[in-house]
Amino acid sequence: MNDLKIIGGRVVTFQGGPIKGSCMDSPLVLENTNIIIDDGYITAIDSDKPAKKTIDAKGKLVIPGFVDCHTHLVFAGSREDEFEKRLKGVSYQEIAREGGGILSTVRATRNADRNTLIQLAKKRLDFALSWGTTTIEIKSGYGLSTEDELKMLEVIDELKKTSYQTIVPTFLGAHEFPPDRKREEYIDEILNEMIPCIAKRGLARFIDVFCEDGVYTKEETRRILLKGREFGLLPKI
Repeated sequence: MNDLKIIGGRVVTFQGGPIKGSCMDSPLVLENTNIIIDDGYITAIDSDKPAKKTIDAKGKLVIPGFVDCHTHLVFAGSREDEFEKRLKGVSYQEIAREGGGILSTVRATRNADRNTLIQLAKKRLDFALSWGTTTIEIKSGYGLSTEDELKMLEVIDELKKTSYQTIVPTFLGAHEFPPDRKREEYIDEILNEMIPCIAKRGLARFIDVFCEDGVYTKEETRRILLKGREFGLLPKI
């Protein structure tokens, strides 16, 4: 017998491949349809097969889970005051020069312990799940030191064990430059300390770099991504 049957739902499917242009106004919606699920997989649509548990959708819409492929979900502190500045046209570079931006969150995240970061992140994960996000990428990048980047990735690894969502970890040590390190010195730490350690422990699947004016150059980005790929981390940018 199957594990679960959802009855009476309006089911949105992607049967037939992606829809484009004017066809997007008419997605394929199956009315008053049943969904059969077994061992975590959808095995049949519009079937009357029996199941151990039945949920009545009562005409509600049933859609595939959302995938959020870019998040910075593990962090401490807040930069809501900067949001108002951005709305007024202040550039990120100006905010960063005043001590805000990424480095503001780095300071708060470094000062937070693992348990605090886990609890903050769990609330954000639950909120994302309540809106239908079932797969989510989470980046590090608010540590900017081997110790603190590992702390962030360990928090993400702990969340993977307890969350209902599928979590995909990304190493983003090259998010900014820490104020207490010289530029090339920090890049060397990423290449020769962080990447080998993270890869050996299996704490990340992807590696990312903030390639932007005033942050990482194209050549620096290339060096870091190639080193990550050498250790089995998939590049994304």
